[in-house]
Amino acid sequence: MKMRALLSLLTLWMTVCVPTRAAEENAAAAAPAVVRGRVVDANNQVLPGATIYIADSRTGTISDVNGFYTLSDLKPGTYDLTVSYVGYSTRRLTVTVEQGVSQEVDIVLSEGVELQDVVVASAFRGQRATINSQKNHLGIVNVVSADQVGKFPDSNIGDALKRINGINVQYDQGEARFGQVRGTSPELSSVTINGNRIPSAEGDVRNVQLDLIPADMIQTIEVNKVVTADMDGDAIGGSINLVTKNSPYKRTLSATAGTGYNRVSQKPQLNLGLTAGDRFAGGRLGVMAALSYQMAPGGSDNTEFAYIVDDNDCVVLQDAQIRQYYVTRERQSYSLSLDYDLASAHRLTLKGIYNRRNDWENRYRLTYKDICEGDGKMQARIQTKAGSSDNKDARLERQETMDFTLGGEHQLGPLGAEWSASFARAGEKRPEERYFDLQLKKQTFDFENEGGRHPYSTTPVSVHEGKWSLKELTNSNQDIVEKEWKLRIDLSLPLARGLYGNKLKAGAKHVSKSKDRTTVCYDYADSYSDVYGDDYTNHYISRIRSGFMAGSCYKATDFVNCKYVGSLDFGSMEGERVMEESSGNYSATENVTSGYLRLDQRLGERLRLMAGLRVEATHLDYEGLNWNIGEDGDESLDPTGSAANSYVSCLPSLLFKYDAGDNLKLRASLTRTIARPKYSYLIPCVSIDRSEPRIEIEMGNPDLDPTFSTNVDLSADYYFRSIGMATAGVFYKRITDCMVSRVAYGSYQTYADCKITRPLNAFDADLWGIELGLQRDFGFVAPALKCLGFYGNYTYTHSRVARSHVEGNEGGTLPGSPEQMANASLCFEKAGFSVRLSYNYTADFQDDEEYQDDARLRRYYDSVNYLDLNMGYTFGSTLKTTIYAEANNLLNQPLRYYQGTRDRTMQVEYYGVKANVGIKINL
Repeated sequence: MKMRALLSLLTLWMTVCVPTRAAEENAAAAAPAVVRGRVVDANNQVLPGATIYIADSRTGTISDVNGFYTLSDLKPGTYDLTVSYVGYSTRRLTVTVEQGVSQEVDIVLSEGVELQDVVVASAFRGQRATINSQKNHLGIVNVVSADQVGKFPDSNIGDALKRINGINVQYDQGEARFGQVRGTSPELSSVTINGNRIPSAEGDVRNVQLDLIPADMIQTIEVNKVVTADMDGDAIGGSINLVTKNSPYKRTLSATAGTGYNRVSQKPQLNLGLTAGDRFAGGRLGVMAALSYQMAPGGSDNTEFAYIVDDNDCVVLQDAQIRQYYVTRERQSYSLSLDYDLASAHRLTLKGIYNRRNDWENRYRLTYKDICEGDGKMQARIQTKAGSSDNKDARLERQETMDFTLGGEHQLGPLGAEWSASFARAGEKRPEERYFDLQLKKQTFDFENEGGRHPYSTTPVSVHEGKWSLKELTNSNQDIVEKEWKLRIDLSLPLARGLYGNKLKAGAKHVSKSKDRTTVCYDYADSYSDVYGDDYTNHYISRIRSGFMAGSCYKATDFVNCKYVGSLDFGSMEGERVMEESSGNYSATENVTSGYLRLDQRLGERLRLMAGLRVEATHLDYEGLNWNIGEDGDESLDPTGSAANSYVSCLPSLLFKYDAGDNLKLRASLTRTIARPKYSYLIPCVSIDRSEPRIEIEMGNPDLDPTFSTNVDLSADYYFRSIGMATAGVFYKRITDCMVSRVAYGSYQTYADCKITRPLNAFDADLWGIELGLQRDFGFVAPALKCLGFYGNYTYTHSRVARSHVEGNEGGTLPGSPEQMANASLCFEKAGFSVRLSYNYTADFQDDEEYQDDARLRRYYDSVNYLDLNMGYTFGSTLKTTIYAEANNLLNQPLRYYQGTRDRTMQVEYYGVKANVGIKINL
């Protein structure tokens, strides 16, 4: 009743405050007519990417991602419309329009009759929307619908993205976190929600954490590999646009419930989802709400190794670690979409999404330190990572992101206008993160396979033997917040119709963002010993689990219980400020004002052109802290003062599309794009540690230039009469002023022997690539095989440092650029049963986190092979029900880094197989 009353008030407010439909039509009596509506199927499901064509005037339009279409600037008369969509019968209808009258015409399509033996029961029946969207798009784009995402066992958006041609992902705790497009690092691509770039929840980077967003909260994923003038230009690799669930055409209700199992935690998981939507106020008000909840206890088995170059110029093992992680990941997501038709040519929208990911993590770590120092000079460290008792005695990492947008679409005669105002926020909190660290000095450890894939110590270590002492007991609080306000307006005006018709678009956008990072940490080791003595020795616990996947050769001892660490009262102890943890604190503001012009021009029956220019003006202000450690160990933190930087970027674009036939589309483009520096790179700080034998210096660089790329793209797509397509493309990028965090050794001011870490524009690089893709059922072999289908793609990239600003780095490869990526999926769908076996491969590549001058110390992300399986059975018509079962990582693929050479392991982390079962219900 409350909801109905609220909707009634909203309708009354709109009626009073907005001119009536009749008043608007009278005021526009002399204006051209407008026809708008939605394209849907017989089940009232919207059909994006449908072609609506007016034969007499040889013009038309394409339905958008929510099925809406608009035909504007129509003269009075009768028009014959032809509406086509892959897998559906072409429909022809007649529409009569009057002078200045706007009318709504919804178009219903029926599934193909002449192709029904191939289409209706095809293994790719659910992918018609994505194929239509790609077929009719002017640029190079890959589209994944919610239906297609549901065919794979993917829990978050990152896992779904790895199935797309030219995309690989980087993992954290067995889930995809960052996406890389076309052989570029995550910082060189953008992630947007409904066209708005999402701020980053982490403190150092701009790239978005994809594991924040559940896969079932998104209606469509669009990967734009060619950026047009009306899009933000900061997308060198591409732009990943996540389209949230929009208001429905009819009443919608669906629910999901499932559970799962993880090998490490051996605890049950929980997956819940609910989506509900309907139209009210005579169909003028649409509402769609969705929520998703996931609770996934997990963890990983990990070993890590650190290498240095010694005085004899040899690479030697410095440290080795055994790590056991127990992680409980909780993901919550809520979205709401409203649209209200003020009149047939005016619509308001309100969209919002909120995502939260809580990670409760305990880590138990055994470290062999200073191995290269020789016998009697080594150390052992035993550490427990925990949190306060209020946070389940575990380190809580809470990451959040949200985006709220109010917008409008208006047809003012021939002029189309769209506007939006939005607010976005992302952040990370780590309250009361605690470390309890014990130390054993003056030891000798013997190692096997040093410098190989599996180094391990043959010398046993036990916390119950030897003279252990408390090295570190810290408690820290971290808060990272990024906020963005955006205002946007876009105008479009058709200038001519027919074979040589065109349309002019223009727009402006302003983005104002701020980002703050605050970390405060105290060490209570000395005070603990004074208050509690060695009480921790009464709270040891065994935490390295049996069946440690890195190998039975890795032995471990007991650790201090996380529950004991969580129960400690720091109010009874006096702590010492750990200034190093605060040295990365900063405050930043950034304003980007942009404007663009775009011309869409038809050049005859088959050729289309798009030419555009975008100009972006950027202004930045940053300030941070200088951290200094004297030779005697005294520390200080001093404000850096403010540093500012401003620049203007011109980003032209030129796109062509040639319809060589109804089923063959050729595309070509030339564009220019930009990537702005990481936040942490721009802090005007200098941190100097003089307490070590070799002075360590870390610096920011507020004078960094942005990275630019000139991009050339060519592609050909062929669409089969049955549902399916084959694609081939080549691309080239000339990327200038690539940014890296360079690690070098040399002098700084009066200091002779220093390790210096500083971001800089290190080099220019060339990147070439080939993309191939195929999705098709086997009905072309025999009709009985139409229930079998293949989905696959392959990407090859080659990169080369063309001009280096650092001596000795010419001819290398571009960091973050794997040479090969491949996906293959074999699927079966018949009589409600579905089975899909999916394979994913990415070659190794150089990591871009640090760029070592010494090639032997450079870090590489090793190749991966993932195999996933999911099955389902769907039954019912009115109450459509699906029972599903799925398994991820059947090959138990670890996350692995190596240093310099493939056989020298830096890190290897195993997650085991994850399995889920559940039920989905749709009304």
